[in-house]
Amino acid sequence: MFRKELGKIIGLLLLSALMLAAFAGCTSSDSPSGEVREVTLTEGWDFSSGFYPVLTPERSTNYGALYYAGNFYETLVNYDGGEFVPGLAQSWDISGDGLVYTFHLKKNIKFSDGAEFNAEAVKKNLEAVPVNLGSYNGTYGTVSAIINKVVAVDPSTVEVHLKTPYYGALKDFTMHNPMAMVSPNAFNPDGTVKDVLNTATLGTGPYMYEGTTDGTTYTFVRNPGYDREKPQVDRFHVKVVPDADARLLALRSGEIDLILGASKISYDAFKEMKTAEGYAAVVSDSAITTRLLGFNVNKAPFNDRNVRLAANYAIDKAGLVSGLFSGIETKADSLFDPSLPYCKVDLKPYEFSKEKAKALLQENGWVDSDGDGIREKNGVRLAGEIIYMTGASMRDDLALALSAQFKEAGMEIKVKGMEMMAYYAETMKDDFTVSLNETYGITYDPYTFINNMNSKLMKDMVASKALAQVNNGDALIEALNSATDEKKIQESYDFILREIHENAVFAPISYMKELALFNNKKIASYAFNGQLSNVDVAGIKLR
Repeated sequence: MFRKELGKIIGLLLLSALMLAAFAGCTSSDSPSGEVREVTLTEGWDFSSGFYPVLTPERSTNYGALYYAGNFYETLVNYDGGEFVPGLAQSWDISGDGLVYTFHLKKNIKFSDGAEFNAEAVKKNLEAVPVNLGSYNGTYGTVSAIINKVVAVDPSTVEVHLKTPYYGALKDFTMHNPMAMVSPNAFNPDGTVKDVLNTATLGTGPYMYEGTTDGTTYTFVRNPGYDREKPQVDRFHVKVVPDADARLLALRSGEIDLILGASKISYDAFKEMKTAEGYAAVVSDSAITTRLLGFNVNKAPFNDRNVRLAANYAIDKAGLVSGLFSGIETKADSLFDPSLPYCKVDLKPYEFSKEKAKALLQENGWVDSDGDGIREKNGVRLAGEIIYMTGASMRDDLALALSAQFKEAGMEIKVKGMEMMAYYAETMKDDFTVSLNETYGITYDPYTFINNMNSKLMKDMVASKALAQVNNGDALIEALNSATDEKKIQESYDFILREIHENAVFAPISYMKELALFNNKKIASYAFNGQLSNVDVAGIKLR
């Protein structure tokens, strides 16, 4: 027992020595003057859940660290501009049957604690993913649930053997949650993670956590072991400011230098600051996700297709886009942005028409018999409730606007904002009528959202309603997942997206864009990377 404990102590001392050695060089700068160049960003969530990039509702009460994970951790494959490009793997091969992915790893790369990045490290990471995802294994991408074995062929070659082919496997390997590579020193023998990741980032990326916080501000510094192209910023701080108005005040006062994320700032404020002296605003070219309403087709009144159709016709998407969203978002006529893989499907949009919504309800027995403005059928009011997660800018206003538009058609749809965990619990009870949410975004769309339409998974009860009106809907998803022929994959998407549209299971509202607002006296520009919602400090160019 003494020998075992002594081994643990020695291991901790070695790790501490490595961390101290790393920090000794972390404030150096490549600027001609030698001045340490730093910026301050802001986040609504804190980092109290630690820095292991595998996050689920079971493991975490917030996802703050996930948006910053790309600064500390890297994946085998990157997704940029719709293309798969090298990450920590310089190349890869896929067997003809789609069952074996062979990754050829970059050499001479180290984790921030000094550990070697090699095939054994990849093997340890991939084998730990299902352990740490727990009951959510397969929800954050499908690959983690179908890995048969991982083989370290040699130090720079690793094979991932799958139980069944999966057409979206490469996309899964680009996801920081759950596929980012962490130092092998971070894992216990059973694959669970050590407490060290509560206060350290043990990755191969350009930055690392300094290790101290006052609970409000976190500081990150250069990873001295990072030997590839260095970003301009030497050190950055993340100041936790939960309120959107307070964030804007912090930017105006100079407390922070950059706000990144459409969920962190109102569009009115963004539009105002875009023309204000001393500030610059950037909108991503690509959409990040789709705002949508998901109807519970198993619960009245939305078990009636005509009610779902009427709801689609009742939404003035163009009005919401031009008014509430200040013209930044674009009207969504289908579940996914057509620019996404396999999603360019010819569908006839449900254009806004209050008259058509009212007529459809009237013709199908939904009438206002007592003159109170709300329709009834067989003595049951046309009523329901929109539930949504609070904390993201615009959701409250959008929910209220939708409720008002539904009322004009004779539908009494109230609103109920909830914290994240309460929202998940409510949807998992499958007792909701309408959910206001978004698709998962790059890089999870469309692959992961489509996979979670499989009702047998019971991971996303909103997505699981998508094919509830289709015979053998779950079997369709399973067949798609294992397809290897591109033509058959596209045919499956054509069918699935048409069925969803025809059955009006969702009401797509708008395609969101990502936003960046910054002090342009200090920051010259910000460039979004391939995963638009990730905060990419390397994308910051300084004056």
